[in-house]
Amino acid sequence: MNTRKLIGFACWLLALLIPFQHALLSTEDVSNSVGLISFVALVALVFLGYFLVDGASTAEEGHGH
Repeated sequence: MNTRKLIGFACWLLALLIPFQHALLSTEDVSNSVGLISFVALVALVFLGYFLVDGASTAEEGHGH
C-alpha cells in the first residue's frame, strides 16, 4: 500500500474524530468560531484525504504499464 494512500486514510480518520456536534449539529452551546473552525477542518481533511487516496490510485495504475 502506498504511503500517500495511508496518509489519506489517516486524514479521513482524523476528520471523523472531530466532534460532529461542534462542526455541524450544535448551535447553542458552541461559539461561532469553534463551530466554524471545526467545520472547515472537517471539510479540509475530507478533501485532502480524497486527493491523497485518489492520487495514489492513479499513480499505481500508471506505474505498472
